[in-house]
Amino acid sequence: MVPSEALQDKVFFIFNNLSQMNMSQKAEELKNVIGNEFVSWVAQYLVMKRASIEPNFHTLYSNFVDALGIESLTSKVVTETFRNIKVLLRSDKGVANFSDRTLLKNLGHWLGLLTLGKCHPILTMDLNLKALVYEAYQKGNQELLYVVPFTAKVLESCSKSKIFCKPNPWTMSIMNVLAELHQENDLKLHLKFEIEVLC
Repeated sequence: MVPSEALQDKVFFIFNNLSQMNMSQKAEELKNVIGNEFVSWVAQYLVMKRASIEPNFHTLYSNFVDALGIESLTSKVVTETFRNIKVLLRSDKGVANFSDRTLLKNLGHWLGLLTLGKCHPILTMDLNLKALVYEAYQKGNQELLYVVPFTAKVLESCSKSKIFCKPNPWTMSIMNVLAELHQENDLKLHLKFEIEVLC
C-alpha cells in the first residue's frame, strides 16, 4: 500500500533531517506518520532509495531501524534487502553495468550491518555466500566482479559481532574460500585487493 503524496513527503522530510542527535524524536515522528499500514512501503523506501545508494549513512539508518523498535518493519527491511540483492545477482552482468555492482556492494554492507553486525545469522535459505562465490568462480571473471566485493562487504560486519568474528566456523569457511580464490593467478588485481582489505 502506497501512502498519499503528502504523507510520502513527510517521510522524506524525516529521513532528510535525520541525525544521531535527533533520532528518538524522528523515530516518534515517523511512527505517528506511518502507522501500521505503510510499514512495507517504508521498508522498501529505506532499502531502495536510501541504503542502496547512501552507504555513508548505513550506520545511521541501521540505528534508526533499532530506535523505531517496530518488529514488523525490522523484518521487512531485512526481507526487502534480500529481495533487492537477489534481483541484482540475477541481473545482466555486462561489462558496462557498473551501477549494479555498486548497488550490490552497498546492499552487501547494509545486509551485514542488519544481520551479522547485530549477531543475527544469514540463513543459507536466504543467501548462501559460500555457494555464491563457488558459482561465480565457475561462471568466470565477470561474475566474480559482482560477487567478491559483495561478499567482502557482507563479511565486513563480522568484526563488529561477538558471534561471527574469528574463529566462527561459518565466517571462517567463507574466508577460506576467498583466501583460496586469492591464490588464483588470473584473478583481477582489484578483487585480490578487496579480499586483502577484508582480511
